[in-house]
Amino acid sequence: MTTIDTHPESAVAVSGAASGTGTSLTAVAAWVTTTDHKRIGRLFVGFGLTFMLGIGTIGALLGFERVDTNKSLLDSNALTQLFSLYRVGLAFMVVLPLILGLAVAIVPAQIGSKAMAFPRACALGLWTWLGGSGLLIAAYAQNGGPGGGKSSAVDLFLAALGLSVIGLIITAATLAATVMTSRAPGMTMERTPAFAWAALVASIALILVLPVLLAALIYLFVDHRFGPRLGIADNQGFGGNAIYPWIRFALSQPQSFVYAIPVLGLVAEVVPVFAKRRMLLRGAMLAGVGVFATAALAGVSQVDHTIEPWSAISGSQKFKDILPYALFNLLPLLGLLIVMGAVTLTLLSAVKERTLKFSAPLVFALAAAGMLTIGVAAHALTPISDLQLSGTVYEEGVFTFIAYAVVLSALGALAYWGPKLWGRKLPTLPLVGLALLGTLAVLATSVPYLIAGFNNQPGLFGVDTADKLVSGWTNQGAPKLMNALNGIGHGLMVLTVLGFVF
Repeated sequence: MTTIDTHPESAVAVSGAASGTGTSLTAVAAWVTTTDHKRIGRLFVGFGLTFMLGIGTIGALLGFERVDTNKSLLDSNALTQLFSLYRVGLAFMVVLPLILGLAVAIVPAQIGSKAMAFPRACALGLWTWLGGSGLLIAAYAQNGGPGGGKSSAVDLFLAALGLSVIGLIITAATLAATVMTSRAPGMTMERTPAFAWAALVASIALILVLPVLLAALIYLFVDHRFGPRLGIADNQGFGGNAIYPWIRFALSQPQSFVYAIPVLGLVAEVVPVFAKRRMLLRGAMLAGVGVFATAALAGVSQVDHTIEPWSAISGSQKFKDILPYALFNLLPLLGLLIVMGAVTLTLLSAVKERTLKFSAPLVFALAAAGMLTIGVAAHALTPISDLQLSGTVYEEGVFTFIAYAVVLSALGALAYWGPKLWGRKLPTLPLVGLALLGTLAVLATSVPYLIAGFNNQPGLFGVDTADKLVSGWTNQGAPKLMNALNGIGHGLMVLTVLGFVF
């Protein structure tokens, strides 16, 4: 018995058909009980894109909601839950399942393995995550998200998010084990394909960080449900945004950089193929992916990495502020620039030799990498207290840059590896149009909030209650145009995903 052994699924399908059960029922049973990595990966991606349509729509509604601070499009009682669902859903129901699903579907074939290591555990990770996501939606529907008013639904929210996180941890562990133990003979780590290498680095980073979030959720659950009886805390203080200080690190930067590591793997995989040249500085590129993953240290260590007002601190304190700031924010940026430098040199070499081939996956990959680079570079300003960007929508704009870069990358990966997943090549020109539309969507969604952040429009982590996100400030500091563009951008991203699916 090895880590990739499993019962043949074909025998189950044949016996089901022979026994007279319906073809549709047999097909559904085969997908539900599957341990095939391609099917598991496609299920992750399919559900992730489905959730993306809902989360993107919510983002569009919230953007238009903030256009006029004197009128409300949505029920005021639902605003708290919608703002929270948008942020939590984008991270744990869209971004992470997309990157893990793509890696599960593609990586075993890249490294010459016939299956995932521990395939049943990988399938368990899928259904655990999906079950937790379903319960998460049920909790929000009952006013149970952060700041929710129904105590039992808040318990459900904490348990459901914890269940989703457990599923993601299991999947990441099986993915890391696959790359480390199931490579074809002779394939050393140095020869591992770029996407498989990025998937390994991302999986290890998630294995380090997500248990920290899980521990926080367990503490919050025990505190909220049993606090008065155990004397831990007073439940009366749990309302509002009291939950965010515990899980904020997982919903913001630099933790979100970890979720986007496979974006670098995709662009490093696609560019040499369509440039028809070997990746220049391949060793530096692999090292750059690892350096970028140091962003996980912020979530693991839970160390404050903000720079206090420069004029109010002494020389020694300045050094103490700069060191964690550089480690958690500038070092990942350096790793990203190393990767993009190797990619750029390869592209320039191909242009010079006239070997570069135009393709939709290349446009998607370059667009995703470009959006990620802008987001990571923009975040470097957030921890600087003198700029007063923390707690504003500037942080939301950066998060959207990174999250939607992952969505673009996922679409590019599906366009690139689609023939291997479902045996059909997708048309080039429509996909190029969707890639350009998606890029416009990211810019329209994110750039206005970078501008509005400098004008002090409050963000999710800068207010006590969600109603202050749509009122309590004037449009003199946050023009209506910025919020309207944000809503339009989310709508364009929904159209991009819908167009890709069709």
